[in-house]
Amino acid sequence: MNVQKFLNKKSFEELEDIELQAEYFAYTVARHYNISLHDVYKMPLPIFKQSLKWAMAITEEKEKEEKKQEQQSKAGDREVVGLDYSFLDWE
Repeated sequence: MNVQKFLNKKSFEELEDIELQAEYFAYTVARHYNISLHDVYKMPLPIFKQSLKWAMAITEEKEKEEKKQEQQSKAGDREVVGLDYSFLDWE
């Protein structure tokens, strides 16, 4: 399966999708902590899960900050105000 095709999927339909998702999570941890995939695969599962959560959270925060910086550069001298719609996800 093509990795790019996998990354564009909205849902997992096959066993191969789940395997690629696991590889993607391992890659995310390796990239974030600047360690090898071999080291990631040797991690105990609880440590891997915790590392993945932090890596994903930090990545999300960096993406938000980059988006904010991009908006500020487009706005020039005008003030940019961020809007938080996360309350819409509450049940």
